[in-house]
Amino acid sequence: MISIDAGKEYKTMLLGLDRIKKFLSDQNIEYNKLKYIHIAGTNGKGSVAKTLSEILISSGYKTGLYTSPHLIKINERIQINSLPITDRQLKSLDKKYSDISKKYKLTYFEYITALAFIYFVKSKVDIVVLETGLGGRLDATNIVSPLVSVITSIDFDHTEVLGNTLQKIAFEKAGIIKDGVPVVCGNIKSSALSVIKKVARQKKSKIYIFNKNFGAKYKSCNWKNLTQKIDYSGINKNLTVEYSLLGNSQVYNSAMVLAVCEILKKDLKISFNTVNKVCKNIKWPARFDFRKVKINGKRSSFIIDGAHNIQAINNFFELYKKSPFYKKTTKLLFAVMQEKDFKTVIKKVAKNFNNVSLLKVENSRAVDINVLKKEFSKYIDNKNIYTYDTVKQFFGNIKNNDVYICLGSFYLAGTILKFTEETNG
Repeated sequence: MISIDAGKEYKTMLLGLDRIKKFLSDQNIEYNKLKYIHIAGTNGKGSVAKTLSEILISSGYKTGLYTSPHLIKINERIQINSLPITDRQLKSLDKKYSDISKKYKLTYFEYITALAFIYFVKSKVDIVVLETGLGGRLDATNIVSPLVSVITSIDFDHTEVLGNTLQKIAFEKAGIIKDGVPVVCGNIKSSALSVIKKVARQKKSKIYIFNKNFGAKYKSCNWKNLTQKIDYSGINKNLTVEYSLLGNSQVYNSAMVLAVCEILKKDLKISFNTVNKVCKNIKWPARFDFRKVKINGKRSSFIIDGAHNIQAINNFFELYKKSPFYKKTTKLLFAVMQEKDFKTVIKKVAKNFNNVSLLKVENSRAVDINVLKKEFSKYIDNKNIYTYDTVKQFFGNIKNNDVYICLGSFYLAGTILKFTEETNG
């Protein structure tokens, strides 16, 4: 397997398209012969990508899916028909291309992205659902000309790279819009949307906007089955779907998915008959992900969510406060990366809990748990803030019937999921 320090990916980041283009060209990888759906946005990219991928699979297409970050294993990022690339396949690609890639000075993310393109081309997939890593305009994935582009949301995240205004961030995300390629936009603030519209005009790309060209409304929620019903009013089609991803943000996401499916009808045979079945059964970890756990003879419950910026945190609490879990006594488990606006996130999160556990995650980008403790102590009594150096230590101290809300980082989510899947008895 490729050795990974999860912090390396961000620290070695160097935006630009020339290196990966030349590398793939020189290896005779004809990635532009594949069909693509390209997705950018601050939040919601993964949910939209996963749902679209499952719909395409159910419609009979051999479908590649590329997402980031991973939760447990890097293999998760590169999938065909919902099956992650195997260790053997990944090792084989790495062995063949690792030394060559160094001559092109590929960054970590560029290299993984290049391997994904190679894997999809050699596997002769029919279509790839491709999620950007960061931004869009200069992201390593932005070397393709897709059937449709999607911009899910615009909010403040990675401001040190993408800019400190919504307009600057929108400009970077809008960089995935290609000449004459339709673009689908989610629930985006007008200041950011105006930038995207301008780019679409320049590219002569037809733009489809949530609540203008298509829309969706929450209908009801089944908390027992953890699904919600959504009424979709589309470009040419109206339907009701039951979606196993919860929350208002997922209402917007489902609408974008269905709008993309409508647009793709002219290029692909999309089976709308299977859409509801796919939406009802979709599994996408760390998105309001409810798990019952039994470890060391103690039963506990977790709601695991990768929310790590203010928009995602707000989306989480909007749903959480409507849920039956809000009426229970819940505790917080938290970790966050250094590049996030963690002080603002903590201020928001701390209002909802009086018991906080801070876990050290194996990532060089993670904020030190003592720094986090100092920040949380502004809002919560110090005696109710606990720090843990290992996930095993944390689980050794939980009490029977505890309910934990796990927030702040997909790396934290992955740590908890990995441990519970290996240990849950």
